[in-house]
Amino acid sequence: MLIEKTIDTLLQLKICSNEATIKTHLEETIKTRLQTDINDLFSVHSFVFNDKNDIRLNTVREFLEFVKKLAESMSIINEYQQLFSSFNISYIKTCFFETNSADDRLAELTRCLLKNMIEHFQVVLKPTVKATPSIYDPNLIENSRLLLNLYVYLQKIITSLRDILETRDWQINAFKFQLIEYHQWFSPIMIFVLEGFAACIRQVMERAVEDDNEIIPDENILHSQSPIAVTCICIKLCQEWGSIDYPDINIHYTALIKLTKTICEQCQLYARRKAHKLSENKYFTDLNPTQSFNVSKKLCILVNDIEYVKRNLLLSLPDLLNFSAVINKMNENYDSTGFQQTKVTLERLIATAEHEMDDVVKLIFEHVGTLFYVSLKDKISGYYEDEKRKKVDSMKDINEYIDQEILHKLYKGLESVQYSHVACTIRIKTLQCLRELLPLQEPPDFYECVLQSFERLATYFESVCREEPHIPGPPCEEITTFRHILQEFALSTEQLQLLYFREITQTYSPHERLTNNGIIVFRTAYEIVNELITNYVHILSCRDLPKMDVFGASDPYVILELLPSTLYPKRPKEYKTNTIKRTLDPEFNELFQWHHLPLNVRTSDAVLRLSVWNKGTVKKDNFIGECFIPLTSIESLKNCASIRDVPVSEVLLRRQNKNAQPRVFELIRIRAKFDQEAALFLKQRACAMASETGSDDRNSSGSYASTALRSLSCIMPCNIGFGFRSPAHDRLDIDDDEETN
Repeated sequence: MLIEKTIDTLLQLKICSNEATIKTHLEETIKTRLQTDINDLFSVHSFVFNDKNDIRLNTVREFLEFVKKLAESMSIINEYQQLFSSFNISYIKTCFFETNSADDRLAELTRCLLKNMIEHFQVVLKPTVKATPSIYDPNLIENSRLLLNLYVYLQKIITSLRDILETRDWQINAFKFQLIEYHQWFSPIMIFVLEGFAACIRQVMERAVEDDNEIIPDENILHSQSPIAVTCICIKLCQEWGSIDYPDINIHYTALIKLTKTICEQCQLYARRKAHKLSENKYFTDLNPTQSFNVSKKLCILVNDIEYVKRNLLLSLPDLLNFSAVINKMNENYDSTGFQQTKVTLERLIATAEHEMDDVVKLIFEHVGTLFYVSLKDKISGYYEDEKRKKVDSMKDINEYIDQEILHKLYKGLESVQYSHVACTIRIKTLQCLRELLPLQEPPDFYECVLQSFERLATYFESVCREEPHIPGPPCEEITTFRHILQEFALSTEQLQLLYFREITQTYSPHERLTNNGIIVFRTAYEIVNELITNYVHILSCRDLPKMDVFGASDPYVILELLPSTLYPKRPKEYKTNTIKRTLDPEFNELFQWHHLPLNVRTSDAVLRLSVWNKGTVKKDNFIGECFIPLTSIESLKNCASIRDVPVSEVLLRRQNKNAQPRVFELIRIRAKFDQEAALFLKQRACAMASETGSDDRNSSGSYASTALRSLSCIMPCNIGFGFRSPAHDRLDIDDDEETN
């Protein structure tokens, strides 16, 4: 062994008299030399941290480099321990556990540095008005980084010593080891170190956008370098913080909140700055003289950059910062479950930031959509002209423009998740253009052709707007709405009338005026003979009609019509009862019949209209009220001996509100400009809605004069009911035991 060879050599030289003396002198000499080496080591480096107002970063860096080398030397300390054990010397104990050892000297310098750095941090942590990459002093970031490294190096030194020494030796000597308390020394300063981390993240995120001033478009790339770099740096910073393994869970809890808030805020700002770059650098391509929108590759790259940071940094925070582990430790430490709400709050914060970034992208796509809309207007106008001329495949040019010039370029330039979003925007703008430029005064067959072309376009958009290629997307409300518009415009005038009657015959109709117009009492039935229908209507009476003249009475009569008249092979007759003079409760007792009607007239929404009018003497007849009876609701005479056996119906008379008509009424009004049947329908309905009614006040006649005067100003044609009026009308009076045909 080495010590035996050394002793044998010393004995031969007769320096010492015996082996024991030689061992003792040798141990003392080696220990003294080690102490001298330690003193020399710390004397060579003059580390002065006593002036809190003059913390020199160069001195701190030198000290950190010194500690770093010391920490790195721990990897071979076990070899030194084995070497010196040959001389009965514990190298570790001599260097770290003896008085004035490396432990004492290093602990003294570390405590002095940390004590003065606290107040120095308080200075650099204040916001600055200087033009810097961060709102904080740049020294904050540097100081934070240096102290974090110091913590890690001290941690490595202590861990290495604990791993080398046997458990018993460590337990016996640990109380002599001052560096073991380094956690407590760092406790007041960890919050400042954390602020430095947050400031570094802010700095990195801000500089990332500055680095994107020049983007060279390349067909083979989807992202610029900055989002990849900034994501990697931020992830690395979070991982560095997690590697500290600081024993105080409260510090980790504070860091969890601080880092999450900082990254969420900076991700939102990153997206906004990116959007600003689009306009600032003119990445939105202007329209060229051909009125076609050219999709910019740079635009696609910047949108992808926002998506990359959102997906790879923002949405990775729960795993990156170990949300669940930190919250669970806090619950265990305080024996509470209240900290679970913090996790919910932080997840909501991330979701808010995600939505904000998505909204920025939506605004970018909205701008793209607006430019596309402008370029599409002339093409849509030309398409409608081609449809009027019945050109074959008239929407082909529009389909090719949308597919090849717009969506194909976006598909190549954008990530798939963003492509589906911008495709939806293009779809909405296309529908907006189609809807706004749609001609309104064309025949139904024009809209039928447009509808067929539109269905092919809708099918195309449904496929390109899918987020997953094999999963159909949700229904598009705008497509449904425009399809419904085209379907309505493609209806014949007769079909529009049927639709109108369907809406106004609802149990409660929002299209009627809430006034008291009286009640009409009648029976109605039908019978089938030789595959033909006969309709019977027995008008019995009216009750509680409004007062229509200055004497508080009325001269009522009833008009009967089958509508729409075009539903019948021959226009059905319009019937009219006798006029009953000076009464509000007339008794008519008149029977009317329509013979030889085809079976198909009992179609859905076809109606019998009963309208009550007041016979004017010096003025036009006044409309009192009306009711519509669906033909499908009329009872059959099959099980009745005569119409007298049919139950009596009592129906409120209604007045339509001309300012709140069904939407289909507006379609008929538009068509009336070129369609005679629509014009007649509109004129008849306008006559009923424009006529004045009497007073609803049953007990006074104060308004009769004014009502009469207003009636004199009515501009509607005289003697016009709803439907065709014939100078001659068929009226059959009956008694209780007599029926006249």
